[in-house]
Amino acid sequence: MDNDIRILIGLTDLNIDFDAKAEQHFNETNLNGTATITWNLLLTYATNCEKCGTPMVHNGIKMVTHKGPRSAFKFQNYRIRKQKFLCKKCGHTSIAHLTDIQPNNHIIDKVKQTAAMELSENVSQKHIAFDDFKSGKFATSGMSMILIDSVNHRILDVMKERGAGQLRAYFNQYSPSARAAVKTITVDLFTPYRAMIKDLFPNANFEADRFHVVTQAYRELNKVRISVMKQFGSDSKEYRQLKRFWKLLMKHENALDYKTSKNRINFKHAYLTDKEVIDRLLALSDELRDAYAFYQVILYAIETRDEAELKSVLYPTKNDAQYRSLPKAMKKDRRTIRKHFNEIINSFIYGFSNGPIEGSNNKIKAIKRTAYGFRSFKNFRLRILISFKNSFYSMNYKQKAADLNNVKSAA
Repeated sequence: MDNDIRILIGLTDLNIDFDAKAEQHFNETNLNGTATITWNLLLTYATNCEKCGTPMVHNGIKMVTHKGPRSAFKFQNYRIRKQKFLCKKCGHTSIAHLTDIQPNNHIIDKVKQTAAMELSENVSQKHIAFDDFKSGKFATSGMSMILIDSVNHRILDVMKERGAGQLRAYFNQYSPSARAAVKTITVDLFTPYRAMIKDLFPNANFEADRFHVVTQAYRELNKVRISVMKQFGSDSKEYRQLKRFWKLLMKHENALDYKTSKNRINFKHAYLTDKEVIDRLLALSDELRDAYAFYQVILYAIETRDEAELKSVLYPTKNDAQYRSLPKAMKKDRRTIRKHFNEIINSFIYGFSNGPIEGSNNKIKAIKRTAYGFRSFKNFRLRILISFKNSFYSMNYKQKAADLNNVKSAA
């Protein structure tokens, strides 16, 4: 077997060769109906005893099977007859080692490299964002933590626990000078982390994630809508109108259709535009109208990063009666936004958000669902890091794989 054939089938060990005692099978089909190629190989060479240095003699054969990468759209299997050795002087035994696989491992290096490439379908940081996600039984609270570089949206790491003690222990592995270089920390509106973060990153500015600001206002407006619905009763037309057109209430006013009239079944088949439907819904309740107006100003201020507009709705003057008589749910939202006002303004200045992390969390959910769960957090963490093509783990792994291929090709 020459070197080109070895590389073609995914093996580079110079001691491996075709097994003359067996035929090669190129068109097998496994139990799942997948086409496979089976290579029957022999691995043998001369060696000396690891303990006494005496030349070892052959001592039988051990048959092993490994799965290889795909070739010509077919999966490859390796049936390898490995030579067993015996030292007649000290009695030590060993078995031929395939250099294309790590000790105590069962996965060919080429398969790992291919996985790193397909699953994706430098480390001083200045801008960090982090958020928690559901990891189930692995964490005490059921929630783990993912960290991301806010500038290039690169996944930095996945942490098992999200508690302040675990976060402190994790970041303390970095030197004080490295932590002092961090300029911004983007977080949600969850308060308990802030004292710990400020202690660990003394020079960092907090940024409240704009996505969470809007999401909180969204939730509170929806609570007001449901409360108004219940006031009318489930058998009323008002109840059905508020239930059917809830998505229109949550839309940004600029996204509403002001021109196209549609047949609206819950308004006696009247032909109404989106804006006309909203006007009729808001006419049902002053409470809903005030909550809706507050919500829309929040959306506009966050979208346009308008500090003055945001301040006008959070700190209304005596003339702004509309924003002074808000429903209880919206007052709660306003108190929360006031509490994080400076952090929100920082997000206007720096422009970072946790949007990329929220997208990552959705991908993690898909990974868990596809794998039907994980028994080991270590494997779960590696699966996440490999799946994101821009994670440091994935990028470093692929670079090492490329370097290894270049060295073997040069040889």
